[in-house]
Amino acid sequence: MGTFTGEGIYTALVTAFAADGGLDTGALAESVRFQIAAGVRGVCALGGTGEPLALAPDETRRAIDAVVAAADGRIEVVVGCLAAAQADIIAAGRHARAAGADAVMLLPPYFVMATPRHIAGHLGEVAAAVDLPLVLFNTPSRAGVGLDVDFILELVESIPRIVAIKEAGGDMVAVTELARRAPAGFSVLQGLDELILPTLAVGGRGAMVSGSCLTPRLHVALAAAVQAGDLTRARTLQQALMPLCRAIFREPNPAPLKRALAMVGRGAGPTRPPLGAIEDETEGQLRTALAGLEPWLEG
Repeated sequence: MGTFTGEGIYTALVTAFAADGGLDTGALAESVRFQIAAGVRGVCALGGTGEPLALAPDETRRAIDAVVAAADGRIEVVVGCLAAAQADIIAAGRHARAAGADAVMLLPPYFVMATPRHIAGHLGEVAAAVDLPLVLFNTPSRAGVGLDVDFILELVESIPRIVAIKEAGGDMVAVTELARRAPAGFSVLQGLDELILPTLAVGGRGAMVSGSCLTPRLHVALAAAVQAGDLTRARTLQQALMPLCRAIFREPNPAPLKRALAMVGRGAGPTRPPLGAIEDETEGQLRTALAGLEPWLEG
């Protein structure tokens, strides 16, 4: 277990499955090594891109072990603990800590129509039970729960283990306010590939995104360009990503992303039901987008 810095590019990994649908830990480890070679700051296993709700508890543990072992302390590892039941969340978080992960990522409770009181109580209880830094995941479109800026800052103040947020709501006003008002050391990480540049420009410290499964070197170059003050290059790189973003999110993630990985020779197997094969039109958009990014697709 190392130190979570909350700065730079973190790749939200797909979870690799074999042709028969079983967990493919070898391919998962290979994807981590690809990311290491590209220079990312870290990876996020079992986030929204990683089909975490489709895994059995033993598969969750095996996936965590494979990612942490492949990272081998060379990059940071964040583990998504996105189950619905608090006991399952805590079990996954404790396993992540024992395996050597650097942080865990949590959603607010979903489906149960939790109030702010319930959300704060739940997160506080998980924080007390899991001895790791916590990354809060704000993704209203997925979770069905949106966290406003004032409430996020209240959570950060009351639960010191919350050291970062993956902000995937698409609201740049909220991102700007969070970056402006957050305490020193707190990290605002963009969760949407389309908004990396504006987020970094207003004070965000990095991004935790799925597009870097395909183009991690481009993502790292984009962050480096902003840090160097080269906004012309940063703008060019951000705009180059946009066709890929549109294609990947044309259908539910990660089905198009897994198909794109297969197209470039880094297949991660099928998605598990209820997701399945993508539409022909999506595949065509992926081919066009990948053709425009060819220099960035190699390791």
